[in-house]
Amino acid sequence: MAKQTISLCMITKNEEKNIANCLNSAKEIADEIIVVDTGSSDKTKQIARKFGAGVSDFKWNDDFSAARNESIKNAAKDWILVLDADEVLDGDGIKEIKNLVESKDADGYLMAQINYTNESNIAGFMPAIDKRLNNGYRGFYVSLIARLFRNKKDYHFSGAVHELVEDSIKKSNGKILTSNVKVHHYGGAEPELAASKKKYYLELAKKKADETPSADSYYELGVLLKENGNEKDSAEAFNSALKSDKSHRMALYELGVASEKAKDYDNAIVYYTRMLRIKEDAEGFFSLGVCNLKKGMLKEAKRNLTKSLLLNAYKVATYNNLGAVNERMGNYQEAVKVLEIGMKIEPSNAIGAYNLGVAYSKMGNAKLALESFEKAVELGHKDSGKIKQMIKELKVISENMPNYKLSFGQK
Repeated sequence: MAKQTISLCMITKNEEKNIANCLNSAKEIADEIIVVDTGSSDKTKQIARKFGAGVSDFKWNDDFSAARNESIKNAAKDWILVLDADEVLDGDGIKEIKNLVESKDADGYLMAQINYTNESNIAGFMPAIDKRLNNGYRGFYVSLIARLFRNKKDYHFSGAVHELVEDSIKKSNGKILTSNVKVHHYGGAEPELAASKKKYYLELAKKKADETPSADSYYELGVLLKENGNEKDSAEAFNSALKSDKSHRMALYELGVASEKAKDYDNAIVYYTRMLRIKEDAEGFFSLGVCNLKKGMLKEAKRNLTKSLLLNAYKVATYNNLGAVNERMGNYQEAVKVLEIGMKIEPSNAIGAYNLGVAYSKMGNAKLALESFEKAVELGHKDSGKIKQMIKELKVISENMPNYKLSFGQK
């Protein structure tokens, strides 16, 4: 059997800062490079041509799928690999792709898009442990997306925004498997550019929901409304998604988030529970556990936060909250153990340092409590002023009453 070949297909606009890194990361496996440019005014096209890319212009029509389909239309190789200019592959991904295209197991492969960000409140956020590729970002969240698929005429992208090829592969009875390939995505590098993109994507999502109303289009609209700060309308969009599909997991999750933010913990618990009945995941158990904690339901909180850790051992906020639960239940040593693990994963974890101080103070260990509180201040805890006052009081008490156990609340 002849060696399988790969067409790297991209769409671009004003990506001169990123495209060389992307092409350098993939040039080893790309037998041809196809770049469809949607209106660059910088050196994007010139840089692409230096890599031997075939570059063509495409008049932008507010439809990402149309541009994607133009990029794959003239692909001549056996497989299509899709990357954006602000993404790179690592060495392990290159090796894996070489193996995947020689396999007969599937028609398409999902890859883990590692979306780097500093926004730790995003669902699925994990701290960046491997500092070689994080480019200074605090962490990332993962999306599974089909980026490698056989070059077949029936395979095409759909969706004006957040376009996907998966539906066409499934409709053609193609098989999609999950790979171990990681695509490192640095799209949030310039906050102003990211904000303008969100506004633009919102307009496309509104158009999509109007033209093709469905649970997914309403959900996508809700996410973009939320990202643009319109939380009231986003909740309406998520409710519309549920009216179309009462089992839409992510709409349930987002409504849970909205209820939790409004401190309506009872409703949040209902939404998260409904979501988890459809499919269990770490983020759902975490959110449910936090709401349990807010309601004083400590046994339930411990159970759900523990389940979250079993599914995702790298979310630092889970350790912070589970430590707080154990401290409130009087399990001080267990609280310390959990919180110390969180601090090892993310040493800059100010909340974990504070909660450690609380646990140590309850154990009567003034020395370690002081060290932890001081660490929390050093790391910039949002209540540093109050913590400094606690430190003063603790020093006085520890000097005069070394066995006295302080009692502070969680932050």
